[in-house]
Amino acid sequence: MDTNEVVQLAQEFAVIGRELHGAGDNQAARKRIVELTVKHVEACHGASITVAGGRRGRTLAASDRVAAAAAALQAELREGPFYDAEQADPAFVLFDVEGESRWPRYCARLAEETSYRSVLSFRLIARDCAALHLFAERAAAFSDADIDLATVLAAHASSLVALYEAEDHAANLETALASNREIGAAVGVLMAHHKVSQQDAFTLLRVASQSLHRKLRDVASEVVETGALPPSAATDP
Repeated sequence: MDTNEVVQLAQEFAVIGRELHGAGDNQAARKRIVELTVKHVEACHGASITVAGGRRGRTLAASDRVAAAAAALQAELREGPFYDAEQADPAFVLFDVEGESRWPRYCARLAEETSYRSVLSFRLIARDCAALHLFAERAAAFSDADIDLATVLAAHASSLVALYEAEDHAANLETALASNREIGAAVGVLMAHHKVSQQDAFTLLRVASQSLHRKLRDVASEVVETGALPPSAATDP
């Protein structure tokens, strides 16, 4: 990468910084970082960012449809460098698809369903297991210079993943708070309707949730809306 390219990349990083929101959807910034990875890393033909989410990984951004499919394969098979990123000591994993023995099913599907023949995968600094994946269409594609530049891009990707995690955590807290408020309101309704204590009213709500096989917050929402427990729910605390 020459001086002009360095300046251009720095300017593009600055644009990403200006586009970031304090809170909300920053998908465009994540999309831009994987597009910059393909643009500036000479050997790279596709890139994606993945992060753990529940039992399956989630693709936060992909440069194109093929890169998204390559990332989804790891989630489908639960096999690949993403699933080793949490335990891996190196900051990155570099391998050729043909002949790689650590992830035979993933590599076989990658060779069959995409044109990718080598992969460079960086572990990102994040609360959950996360990675930046670079894909190339020929074996042994990534040079030392490619790896050095991709390391810089991975550092910026880590920042965007950290922002995503902070937003996700805040959204979960907001959802939990709203649920707690609704449950509290439902308990108040049941206390007034059944002339029972707060504890007994919560027990009525919990028993109804269990007997109807519905989430507690959903039953609470119905109680607040209708003023009574759903039909067929138990009424004795």
